Amino acid sequence: MLGLSPARLRAYVRAGLLCPQRGHGGELRFSFQDLLLLRTAEGLVTDRLPPRRVRDTLLRLRRRLPTAHSLTGVNLEAEGGHIVIRDGATTWRADSGQGLLSFGSAAGVPTNEAAHRPTPIAPMRPRPPVPPLVAPTDPVRSHAGGVAGEALPEPASAEEFYNLGCGLEDEAPEAARVAYLNALRLDPRHADAHLNLGRLMHESGDLEFAEEHYRAALALRPDDATASFNLGVVLEDRHQPDAALATYEAALQADPKHADAHFNAARLHDLAGRYEAALRHLRAYRNLAEST
Repeated sequence: MLGLSPARLRAYVRAGLLCPQRGHGGELRFSFQDLLLLRTAEGLVTDRLPPRRVRDTLLRLRRRLPTAHSLTGVNLEAEGGHIVIRDGATTWRADSGQGLLSFGSAAGVPTNEAAHRPTPIAPMRPRPPVPPLVAPTDPVRSHAGGVAGEALPEPASAEEFYNLGCGLEDEAPEAARVAYLNALRLDPRHADAHLNLGRLMHESGDLEFAEEHYRAALALRPDDATASFNLGVVLEDRHQPDAALATYEAALQADPKHADAHFNAARLHDLAGRYEAALRHLRAYRNLAEST
């Protein structure tokens, strides 16, 4: 179901990361929480972290957390060859507990001096010019914090600003936010700009405005499964599991083959003790995973 080899599964069991029960025939029986943990571990391995490092780091982290299930309740990512934990705007390394800060280029600091400052997350890179932000009108709010740069050639349409934002996301997410805000200034009904801006706000830990833009995208496209799913994730992060579950169900109404929505819905049903509903969604997730 998870594409996991038997050898790697046995290694997780031997290390004590999983505690399966024995069935009547001596077979190993894994819990739903075990499946969540395995999916997390394999997601980290596919980000080019060695399986042994993933296993050892998760084991150390499990010992630090108050309960075994806490390991499936934190946001784990692979970054810079390490496993990092994100909790809103806070980030730290899972192996050492060291807090991480992402530094951008400071004003007035020479380029060669800034380049030699250590940053635990990623090396700093020069950012492309940022389009000027014209203060948007309601319902779009400004989050750019006074970012400014070279002006784009006029005239610039909402679609051109949107395409610019898409190209800037990887290298300069702050500039991408400015571009999406400009797109929404010109066309407040640009659903894709709302959706992408919401995701960038979400990734930066600005959950309130992420939710606002996801809802704006859904108001324009009520059957958008991606917008519903993303809204569900941000509602989970805002500790609203019932509302999150409703949006996952809405995502599945729009796209019954949305595997991640099935998986997240299964997890929330399981946490609420609705095991039959959890298994129904987990079976759907398994069938979709096997068909791809």
